[in-house]
Amino acid sequence: MELKPAYLIAGGDWAKVDAAIARLLARFPGEAVEQRSGLDADVDVVAACNALGLLGGSRLVLVRAAESLTEAQVEALVDYLAAPAPDTCLALFGGEGIAAGGRLAAAVAAVGEVRLFEAPDARGAADWAVRRFAELGVRCPAAIARRIVELVGDDVAALAPEVEKVATHCARGVPDREAVDRLVIAGVDVKPWEVTDAWGRRDGAAAIALAVADVERPGDVSRVVAQLAGHVARVSRAARVLDAGGGAEDVQRELKMRSAFPARKLCEQARRFSPEELAGASVRLAQLDLAVKGGSRLDPRFELELALAGIAEP
Repeated sequence: MELKPAYLIAGGDWAKVDAAIARLLARFPGEAVEQRSGLDADVDVVAACNALGLLGGSRLVLVRAAESLTEAQVEALVDYLAAPAPDTCLALFGGEGIAAGGRLAAAVAAVGEVRLFEAPDARGAADWAVRRFAELGVRCPAAIARRIVELVGDDVAALAPEVEKVATHCARGVPDREAVDRLVIAGVDVKPWEVTDAWGRRDGAAAIALAVADVERPGDVSRVVAQLAGHVARVSRAARVLDAGGGAEDVQRELKMRSAFPARKLCEQARRFSPEELAGASVRLAQLDLAVKGGSRLDPRFELELALAGIAEP
């Protein structure tokens, strides 16, 4: 299939987003790939797209955390996509928060492809697991899928590796409860907001203890990094609203929140950090993201601990 000039692939279904990243990366040699992060407030994606490759030929500019790009960065990308560089493929990947009807999505759709994968809610997690098994060539009974969700929880980032593990073990057979109970690692009951709350009150020790409590594999660290990065981005947006003279109600409208309570919590946390600290936290998390995905020889869990200590403590 011929590559398109631009792709926007995002949403809460991390398994599908990560699979799309892997498929796209496989089409380029390593030296033709340039990776950037939307968590870096100074990143110039357009300049990266327009740069000439040292070896010639097609290049891939892959931008992670696209939902964190600033309005100015999005505006520059919209202008660029009106006439994209002929030998460059721009791939924007991100989590939740990218509007299907937004300017960035419209600009990408005009020249390329947009796919937004929404994460299932708690009720739909077992159905998601059944579908994921089917994609892997395994028929999974609904009762077995519900058992996996019971053990792991409904977070797709945690569900996906466990489903893939069971599917690999069962090959093209049918998984049973005995196999699931033997293979699946039960999740520790640490909620994502407990980690972000600890960071928000500047309790580095608690943030580290909670974040690493259920980390068993490098992929688990990536999940924690994504959760933290998204939360820091929301706190940063809340801080900008407060600096402009707004309040919790304005933050709720700006971030399109259904409830006032999380907006008030974001405001409380935003007041504990300076703009420089929030910008530094975003950059540090971008560095951590690259480190745990092969940019460092240190253990990913240790990298996570170092980063949390740096961004939480005054």
